[in-house]
Amino acid sequence: MKYLTVKDLDTLFRGSLNYLGQKREEVNKLNVFPVPDGDTGTNMYLTLKTAIESIDKANPKNLKEYGKIFCEGTLIGGRGNSGVILSQIIKGFFDVIDNVEKIDVKFFSMALQNATKIAYQAVIKPVEGTILTIVRSMAQASLEAINKEDFIEFLSYIVEEAKRTLEKTPQMLPVLKEAGVIDAGGQGLIYLFEGGLKSLKGETISEVKEKVYDETIKAESLEFKFDTVLLCYLNNYPEDVIKKDLEQFGDSIVVATANDLTKIHIHSNEPNKVIAYILDKGEIKEARIENMQLQTEEFAQKTMEKPKKIESRFDFSIVAVAQGEGFKKIFESLGVEEVIEGGQTMNPSMQDILNAIEKCSKDTVFVFPNNSNIILAANEAKKYSNRKRVEIVPTKNPAQTIPIILNFNQEKSIENNLSKAVDMIKKINIAEVTYSVRNTTINGLDIKENDFIGLFDDNILTKGTTPEETFLSLLQTVKEKLQNAEFISIYYGKDVKKEDGEAMVEKLSEIFKDVEFDLVYGGQPFYYYIASIE
Repeated sequence: MKYLTVKDLDTLFRGSLNYLGQKREEVNKLNVFPVPDGDTGTNMYLTLKTAIESIDKANPKNLKEYGKIFCEGTLIGGRGNSGVILSQIIKGFFDVIDNVEKIDVKFFSMALQNATKIAYQAVIKPVEGTILTIVRSMAQASLEAINKEDFIEFLSYIVEEAKRTLEKTPQMLPVLKEAGVIDAGGQGLIYLFEGGLKSLKGETISEVKEKVYDETIKAESLEFKFDTVLLCYLNNYPEDVIKKDLEQFGDSIVVATANDLTKIHIHSNEPNKVIAYILDKGEIKEARIENMQLQTEEFAQKTMEKPKKIESRFDFSIVAVAQGEGFKKIFESLGVEEVIEGGQTMNPSMQDILNAIEKCSKDTVFVFPNNSNIILAANEAKKYSNRKRVEIVPTKNPAQTIPIILNFNQEKSIENNLSKAVDMIKKINIAEVTYSVRNTTINGLDIKENDFIGLFDDNILTKGTTPEETFLSLLQTVKEKLQNAEFISIYYGKDVKKEDGEAMVEKLSEIFKDVEFDLVYGGQPFYYYIASIE
């Protein structure tokens, strides 16, 4: 085989997709930190899968059409940092072979050189020891093998050289060495090339069958039926007293004050008593009560019914990414117009983010990615939003976003609120408790699979036998950093019992007497507790 036709290239990419599909969980497990959010393999797989689906729909007739459709597919399907970088590698590759009908080794090598260039340009601060290093290694290897006329020999040499480079990534990136893993994105890219090579050799690579989920929705019986939101003037009545008193009426309690206006959110079966309680303390400016039980039943009966439109109270719209019913409801109550389902292990695509932006009512849209692995896709969505001004607020966690939105001032300019948001990110610390997915040693901790681990600003600092013990240990470990803390909001996940969280908060209140704690249902998977520290 001396050159590739459009048919050969299609065979190569389909083999790449199927082979990575078989290997994606292996790639996912190469996550640096042993937390249950390794998704590099899945993101790269879904990015390429979107491109192949685009090809199947369009049925391109020549290489130029194929390249255009394939690039668009990887762009709109780009998920996570690895998926977005992969889309840029594909873009750079096809830019070079745009006007040819057959690809020989020289053209392929030129395409790899350009793919490397475009990929490095896509990352603000390129880091060696990552997927970028591997694609650069492949480009260099292609130059070394450029005299090989047979494509199979040519690609085989590239793959073997890339494997040798991959083994060196722990020496290039200390965090890989400490975690005892090679780079996940680099391994994913090598599997793509290996799969393509196998297909060109005539090997059959079985297509991965996606899991089929039962989409039947059943109405659940809710403990508290009414979602109550009040905007009120309470004459500086203590927030902690209000929160404590409201516990007799329900749960999911949020009390937030901005200037002289206080916003109260609660799930209750007796909204009339909540209103009576507040009227005894001050005046109510606005009130909203919704029967969540009826909403749940209606949703179960009409799954395709258009959701209620959220209206922003600012001069800009807000889009936020979140996992967990609790977080979603909080965001909606704060006026977030579009909540994108996603986060750990489930990164939305660039197209998902762009679609949410375009649905918003205001000409300016603030996007909160709420995950470091979604920021790059959000920035790509910003580039392709032609009708709106889009500002990415680079939050790494939904718990960061809530206090930022609460501090927005509708009387201030868009620029003022944006500046305040970016500034607040630097001032909000995040504490998390999850579990380890493998054995490792990090920061001097000997961590075993399924150990509970505590993270402070993305650094693993403690481990424990229960989520609550781990959280207590974590805050005690960083006690010096909490000297100026005034308020800690703790969001408990779907696998946590509320009474366990409440008992933990009682202990925390005894230890940190000058700090006010608030326990709220987030409903997030994988992470037992997520807390924002202000």
